[in-house]
Amino acid sequence: MTSHEKHTSPQERADISETPPTINPIDLPSKLLRAAYFVGKVPLKSLRSDPRISYAIYVPEQYCTIHDILQNPENDIPPRLPLVVNIHSTRRDAITCRDSLIDFADKHGVAILAPLFPAGLDSLFDLDSYKVLRTDFLQADLRLLDMLNEVGHIWPGINTDPIILVGFSGGGQFVNRFMYLNPERVSAVAIAAPGQVTKLNVSEAWPKGIKDVDEVFPGEEVNVDAIKQIEDVLLLVGEEDEMSNGQVELLQWLAKRKAKLKGETVEEKLGRMSRVQDVKSLQKDWRKHGVEARLEIVPGVGHSYQDLLPWLIAWLEDCSAIVDRE
Repeated sequence: MTSHEKHTSPQERADISETPPTINPIDLPSKLLRAAYFVGKVPLKSLRSDPRISYAIYVPEQYCTIHDILQNPENDIPPRLPLVVNIHSTRRDAITCRDSLIDFADKHGVAILAPLFPAGLDSLFDLDSYKVLRTDFLQADLRLLDMLNEVGHIWPGINTDPIILVGFSGGGQFVNRFMYLNPERVSAVAIAAPGQVTKLNVSEAWPKGIKDVDEVFPGEEVNVDAIKQIEDVLLLVGEEDEMSNGQVELLQWLAKRKAKLKGETVEEKLGRMSRVQDVKSLQKDWRKHGVEARLEIVPGVGHSYQDLLPWLIAWLEDCSAIVDRE
């Protein structure tokens, strides 16, 4: 890397490395889509606007028919494939987020996108930067919007506006907050087992509430009326889902260390946190603002994506964005 590149942003570096115009993806014959890894399980792709971030995508065979039609400009534009965006948990299990929905994708003709926001961007201990959307070193919400633009260019037969947005654990936190800032970009959301939630509370600061949204996100606002227009909203959690003692102790330790570095104080105990209580309180808060959400508490299940997956898929199959298309 040159001395100039060391002092440029990821966006500027992407511009610097821009190659001359290449073949337009729409010109690729349909019979070559799979050979070019444009259909099926697409290898992890780096995001052009920020190569630190990548994404996994699955494109079902139904895309080939749409691709054929789009190649002839005289044809009417066909219905595009719906896009489900599945946001990973703290473990960064983006491949699982994609592959776990492949059977659903094949059955209903749906594309699956799974972003990968790496850990360690803000510090060695950084696990959470993507969950709160904006930090000094990451603008996760804007990068997802970039990703949708990129996917829409490479696969014009995929509908990237609006999307169906789902996420488990840390991914659920991302979904909760992204829908506040971009309600017009989502037709349905599923928030599964979030460790923390953001309420429509104007008396608490971000990320607990929305008091200072205009400061954290300059030029942005939370449009509650637009949030009410989201057709399908799911809150999903296992009945036995609670944070372990180790997780609570780690949060306490990190909070104290960060406060000490800033010369601040922090409460001695954060308390044991129940994700069930969190999602219940979020549903209650939303109802006060006229936002309706379906709450599913799954008996006998702890903090497990795989155990919640059947309920998530059943909800997806009932989503208006899927049902109305069929």
